Amino acid sequence: MLIQQLQAAAIMKCLALLLVAALVGSVEGAQPLTLPLWEGSPPGSIANAGVEKAFNDVTAMNVSVPAMTVYLPPREKATGLAIVYCSGGSYNKVSHVSDAVGNADYFLAQGISLIVVKYRTAPPSSDWDAALSDARRAMRIVKHQAKEWNIDPTRIGMLGGSAGAHLILRLATSEQQGHPESDDLVERVDCRPAFVGLLCPWPGKSKVSDFAITGDTPPMFLCSARDDTVAPTDFAQGIASASAHARLWIIDKGGHAAFRLGNQGEGAQWAARFTDWIKQSAFNPPTIKR
Repeated sequence: MLIQQLQAAAIMKCLALLLVAALVGSVEGAQPLTLPLWEGSPPGSIANAGVEKAFNDVTAMNVSVPAMTVYLPPREKATGLAIVYCSGGSYNKVSHVSDAVGNADYFLAQGISLIVVKYRTAPPSSDWDAALSDARRAMRIVKHQAKEWNIDPTRIGMLGGSAGAHLILRLATSEQQGHPESDDLVERVDCRPAFVGLLCPWPGKSKVSDFAITGDTPPMFLCSARDDTVAPTDFAQGIASASAHARLWIIDKGGHAAFRLGNQGEGAQWAARFTDWIKQSAFNPPTIKR
């Protein structure tokens, strides 16, 4: 009886994933589609988490049901590149809409898919590990759906700002293997990004030495402003110094909001620099630091 129940559960999960693939396959170059990251309750869910809150129509708080919004370019324009995006918010909010819309417009015009993650926040989560679990899940889903979404599974990177950069750095320097024994087909896929972009990386409670940055860590593109009092430049410099394959761009002015599309300052050039770096260096990193 138990074996039959497990088999039935596995079949249901397969059917759910096939449905997702069918739905998303129809949105290439059209309206984005928002999907839940988990079937049912996410692992480590908090009971009675309360209602998710939003303000200014752009920022979510008290996130207990994580999701991802998929933006795909028209098939004829797609390059196969994809970026999984995590915005900031100190882990207690997610500024997903304001950052995502402008970024999606830019990257879609370059033929790059953008997948925006709304990860869980604390509260209601008791720590930041729920957000890490969600970021890993998002990467796995994109890799699992890569063929249906016209994405090259070897050319999927991650991008984030502030706490989102901290979250991505945690993922890029920790466990990324798939779980081949899992009944969940998505969990069998690894969550390793091909490259990462860290905009004004926020240290939070961390030091550079807390991250296992090795020669196997994905290539990194980092941006920092010297007048950023929230995410000091020395943290970004420390990350770049520890990495064998890092590109660090520092500007003088702009503060913590320096690297946003639509800004008038020097930092608004980050997207073009990041895109050029991906195409020129991310998949063929030098053997020495640049």
